[in-house]
Amino acid sequence: MVDQSQNFFALAIGFVSLLDLMVVVGLWLSYTTAGREYLKVACFAGLFEILRHGIDFITGTSNDSITWYLLGQVFQFGSTLLFVAALLLIYETVTRFYYWAFAVLGIGMIVIFVLQMLSDAPVAGGSGYLESSPLIALSFVLLWRAIKTGDQLTPGKLFLVLASASVALIRSTLPALELNDIYLLLYYMEYLSFTLLLVAMVLYELEFAKQQIGDLLAEKTQSEQDLQFIVDNSLDVILVADQVGLLQSWSAKAREIFGYSHEQAVGKIHMDDLFVSNFWGQDMGEDDEVQAKMESIDGKSFLVDVRMREVSEAGGTYHLFVLRLVEEPKINTTLSET
Repeated sequence: MVDQSQNFFALAIGFVSLLDLMVVVGLWLSYTTAGREYLKVACFAGLFEILRHGIDFITGTSNDSITWYLLGQVFQFGSTLLFVAALLLIYETVTRFYYWAFAVLGIGMIVIFVLQMLSDAPVAGGSGYLESSPLIALSFVLLWRAIKTGDQLTPGKLFLVLASASVALIRSTLPALELNDIYLLLYYMEYLSFTLLLVAMVLYELEFAKQQIGDLLAEKTQSEQDLQFIVDNSLDVILVADQVGLLQSWSAKAREIFGYSHEQAVGKIHMDDLFVSNFWGQDMGEDDEVQAKMESIDGKSFLVDVRMREVSEAGGTYHLFVLRLVEEPKINTTLSET
């Protein structure tokens, strides 16, 4: 019966450890892609938890159980501490306050461990709260940080808070129980609760990345709108062409002078279609200014001073033309006589 119980214990620990390892691999892949420090710290928290599982199994089979029991407590405390640090690193840094708080809890655990080693037996029954008080306190710090992480109640944050609450409640309940089936059930649930914490971190990272992409797109859209506003309110006529000379953007004044609609012009008109004589491909320096004759959609021609600048952005090269009217558009007399 004892062998069967140990086999079940080994199977349960192996299964949960495998789940933890799979999630840790996912977190590490996310870290190598995104480079966010809190993902790396969460990976180490998962590795500490996996090591704790192995130590717990040795505790159940070793004659020197007190040493392995205390070592398992150290790794359980360490995995929780690292996960709290990971939550802190999402939006802020680990400040001096947290260093002091972690140090006090760690020193408290060391003192309790020394007392246990001297008594040569783990604390049992209700007095187990003294032994577990640093870990329980740290578990509620974990819950508090999960609640404080992020401003919006997203599915990832809800999952994170529920998993943290499960860890804190189970750890605060276990010291009051005798070693029976209910104790073992809660003990295994505590294993799974930490696994859910790691899964919640993966889900939160996906939401965090999505939010950052959305913010970048919104910022880019706003920047483009601001730039278009500046271009549209410029006193000069501004044209933007790609590498082959197709018009990609122009100012409101350009639309007014040339008479083409946005649908008619952007991406469809070549720069040479706007000049009376072929202009595209002329060798112009960025500081050069030349005069050229241009023509609108209704045949009106006008003289302009042209300056060109080449701009590279996002792997593409664009030609920015700044035109200043020398004379107002007038009807081409040759065309009108024809």
